[in-house]
Amino acid sequence: MTQKPYRPQEDIVTLMTQFEQEVKHSPELPDAATRLLRARLVFEEALEFVRACGCAIAMGESAGAKRAVTDEVSVVADPDMKPDFMEYVDGCIDQLVVTYGALNAAGVKAQRAWDEVQRSNMSKAWPHCSVCDAVLVPGSDEELIHSEGADAHGGNWSKVLKVHKREDGKFIKAPTYSPADLKRIIEEQIEEAQATAPRA
Repeated sequence: MTQKPYRPQEDIVTLMTQFEQEVKHSPELPDAATRLLRARLVFEEALEFVRACGCAIAMGESAGAKRAVTDEVSVVADPDMKPDFMEYVDGCIDQLVVTYGALNAAGVKAQRAWDEVQRSNMSKAWPHCSVCDAVLVPGSDEELIHSEGADAHGGNWSKVLKVHKREDGKFIKAPTYSPADLKRIIEEQIEEAQATAPRA
């Protein structure tokens, strides 16, 4: 059996076109009604996923500070809810559907934005020396350097990435972390759309 290429964003363009939903061809914030619809869809699918995990939403004081998603809301295990694996998978896929839909409604191509966020996320890991475990630091030209200099261990070392966590399990960002530059990605997509737009 020939496997269909995985093209989720393009598939959702097809779906949205079929159901007469606007797909923008250049990045811009959708109108208020579209934003409300997209917010509701994303929230609804997220809640369905929470239930599929056998969890529930806790509000206010009962939310518990350590598990808080926001100041007033947290996700907690619910002993009365039975996890459902098929609903778990369905919830994940449905979240992709509504998220790609939200990106299409805003005219944003996901791949380059994804790559930039992935680059940023990976930069949260701490670079260490493969031999002595020393934390590597950025040099003047942003190349990572060893605290003992480039000749440490006779030059026979390499970079390994490690995760540093707080006591509560939250990741601590490395000093080499660099945030995602989504503004640049969006501006590039706008410029490309303007360059390829038909002249009136």
